[in-house]
Amino acid sequence: MLVVGEKINSSIKEVEEAILQRNESFIQDLAKRQMLAGADYLEVNSGLRVYPEEEAEDMEWLVPLVQGVTGLPLCIDSAYPLVLKTALRHHQGIAIINSISGDPDRWESILPLAKQYGCFIVALPSDRSGIPSNAAGRVKIAERISQGVLSYGIPLQSLYIDPLVMPLSADTRSGTLFITTLKEIKQALPEAKTISGLSNISYGLPRRSLINQAFLILSLGAGLEAAILNPLDQRLMALLKATEALLNRDPFCQKYIGAYREGRLA
Repeated sequence: MLVVGEKINSSIKEVEEAILQRNESFIQDLAKRQMLAGADYLEVNSGLRVYPEEEAEDMEWLVPLVQGVTGLPLCIDSAYPLVLKTALRHHQGIAIINSISGDPDRWESILPLAKQYGCFIVALPSDRSGIPSNAAGRVKIAERISQGVLSYGIPLQSLYIDPLVMPLSADTRSGTLFITTLKEIKQALPEAKTISGLSNISYGLPRRSLINQAFLILSLGAGLEAAILNPLDQRLMALLKATEALLNRDPFCQKYIGAYREGRLA
């Protein structure tokens, strides 16, 4: 299970303020805490900026700052090719680009960058018509994206498909639709991997961590291979280790035992 720490995101008010004020110590501390909690990647997002040039300047500052204190690779979250190009130019290691959709017009500005820098790619099964309301529609778009990725010479092993989870508070079918879509994507595109922006499921509900924790277990059981989540939720991370052990995804329970010895099992 690949864990992408979600906290360096300007949609969080304190993070937005730290980015605008170039508060290095705040960002470094947040990055280090996520690393120590078990994140494999850290997401960086400054998407609340009005102009792409401003967002690119933020990335030029964020990428070396975060990597310098953690050494972790990053998930670059931006809608603008200029921002992605700026971030990748400063990035060390294999980055994740978040994201592309089923709109081919977006591919020609992003997939060449992914190819050039050897990136992993997050793909969202949506297009100009929106997000399909059923699993079949999402799988169809995912298949179209996979063909586009291959046409640029990028292997499907570099593709992470997000089945797309919507808030449970808006539609109580969101969780089951996600699980169904996840299973069907894995069957249709076994070479690709799957990922989820996990905390979307609990938006608008009280005690969000409980929903996130239960959703993580269900998703792991369905074969989810990566998640953008809050690694500072110690209970969530402990359940991740326990579930992986139960699913035979942790040989000899080594990761579970290691987390226990390090005091990371809540």
